[in-house]
Amino acid sequence: MLSEALSMAAIKPVIDSFITNVIAPKLNSFAELCHLKYNELLIPREEHFQEYLFRTYKKYSIINTLVLKNEQRLLKDLYIPLSICKENLHSKESEKTKIEGYPIALMNEYSKILITDTAGMGKSTLAKRIYLDIVEKGYGIPLYIEMRRLNKERLILSEIKGQIDSLSKEFDLKLLYTFIQTGGFIFILDGYDEISFGDRAIVTANLQDFISKAGNNKFILTSRPEEHLAGFGDFQRFKINSLNKNEAYELLRKYDAQGETSRLLISELKTGKYEMINEFLKNPLLVSLLFAAFDYKQTIPLKKHIFYRQVYDAYFDSHDLSKGDGYIHEKQSKLDIDDFDRVLRHVGYRCLKCQKIEFDKVSLLKIIDDAKSDCVDLNFTSSDFFHDLLNAVPLFCNDGQYYKWVHKSIQEYFAAQFIYRDAKENQDMILTAMYDSDNLEKYINLLDFYYDIDKWGFMKNIVKLMCKEYCNYYEHSIFDSHDIDSNDIDDRIGSLFKREVCMFRHKLTQEEFVNPFCNVRNMINAYLRKRPNLTALFHESSVYVVNYIYPYRALMKLVHDKLPDLFKPKASIAMDDDINLDYEKIYKIDLHSFEFDKTTYKLINQYLQGGGSSLYILKYNACKEEINKIDLILNKKSCTSSIVDGL
Repeated sequence: MLSEALSMAAIKPVIDSFITNVIAPKLNSFAELCHLKYNELLIPREEHFQEYLFRTYKKYSIINTLVLKNEQRLLKDLYIPLSICKENLHSKESEKTKIEGYPIALMNEYSKILITDTAGMGKSTLAKRIYLDIVEKGYGIPLYIEMRRLNKERLILSEIKGQIDSLSKEFDLKLLYTFIQTGGFIFILDGYDEISFGDRAIVTANLQDFISKAGNNKFILTSRPEEHLAGFGDFQRFKINSLNKNEAYELLRKYDAQGETSRLLISELKTGKYEMINEFLKNPLLVSLLFAAFDYKQTIPLKKHIFYRQVYDAYFDSHDLSKGDGYIHEKQSKLDIDDFDRVLRHVGYRCLKCQKIEFDKVSLLKIIDDAKSDCVDLNFTSSDFFHDLLNAVPLFCNDGQYYKWVHKSIQEYFAAQFIYRDAKENQDMILTAMYDSDNLEKYINLLDFYYDIDKWGFMKNIVKLMCKEYCNYYEHSIFDSHDIDSNDIDDRIGSLFKREVCMFRHKLTQEEFVNPFCNVRNMINAYLRKRPNLTALFHESSVYVVNYIYPYRALMKLVHDKLPDLFKPKASIAMDDDINLDYEKIYKIDLHSFEFDKTTYKLINQYLQGGGSSLYILKYNACKEEINKIDLILNKKSCTSSIVDGL
């Protein structure tokens, strides 16, 4: 049982062993180094780490399962070992690393890794599994930092101190910092993308400074893709590999312990009638939603937003199908399923605007109050709605003194529904503002929902804007050349759209062949200090580096997935080292770079297209046609007189 597995008696031997073998020697060594007496209590003692470890080990051993209506389960019981691979074009199947616990070989090689992927790929679950393994096997002193907790008032060191402080003791901050600098810590920094916009710059600068000064330790950073992650150029980037079908089926079986629901669902999926949802089986969260939706209605929804609606329906009804008694949790708010949904849409959008998924009780009640003021025809109290969100319709969960959405994608789903169903005349303005936002990456998952919910709204407000921007850029960039083929000019234009590129060639020393990244990253970082938004790609043979700004790459990928005909087919790039660039010189690449060297011009294009797996090149003619199609529909929609004729 869960309570037995997480009892003091069950956990104590694990923590005691860790304290004896890892913490005590470290503390004794540091005390001797600083000539401290233990009774001075200037640094955490064994009992304080024991308190911290017991609390966090118990917390991260539990997973609040969205699929099981927030029923608590042991993480190990539901965890499917995910695999990660380097985020570059040269990664091979053999280079995948399966994360069954702490990836010791990987961390010994890189010491700092960044794991990025989209919503629902299991980043936090993977991070928690790593944390548990570190404690169980004593690989180092783990400190798990939930990045959403950081802000300009509570920076990284204050958060660490707050984690270790007991109720009766606060430790010396400077001495704690010195203790950390001696090494042996493993920092798990989970959810960089959840830092609020307003605090992002200050928190990032502080975090970078901390990592630099605490370089003797190891760091694992997780996030959805964010351009601001470019500032962590000395981290080796990884992405999570999609689930294969067998892994998806294994996960489904875990949800009901090899029960009848998973057997029926897997059997239905194997019929081959549902090829259109194969993409959903690659994502752990969507696999869980598929289970929840099927458990509720015994049907397989074919679109992502329908998944979420069926999960919401199941949550709202909250009857235990296994009991068959039709019991429904009473709602204190007395709202029916549609009215509750309407308030949730307003709550979801207001959370989106403030860019938070976690709140204290006062803040969350204020958001509910504001949502209530927008639904003047509904009669309920904010406190009753708050209670229902945690109990009867548990889309929020309690985490200490904070309350958060059970998953960020749930909030994004309701926000997308708000824009479509409630924003009315502001709908176009909201979508356009997202497109123009400096933080566009934050809205990609929401826009993915929105495409399925309102394809026309997406086309006229997102696709049309992108196509117009590209056509204007193309028309101002095109040039005639006797030396360069027009197709190569097109490729160069497409590669540089929304992108600023430099190239750098470094000749590896004998020592650098062992790890070609370290010294080169340091050289590039010196350059990046002048251009902090640039990122880098390493071509390992002689280390060609492409640095780029590409803030719209996530949106380009989304549009490509929905409308591939707007883009050129992705070419298979065969990198060639025989390129005519001077060593140790930084080249800024523009439309005319190497215009008089046909071979090098083409080769540079190849490097530009190989400079990131998410580089997509639009087709000018296809964009023009798409604009014309959208304008034609808009003109037809504006001619409404016939609609009322005869009424």
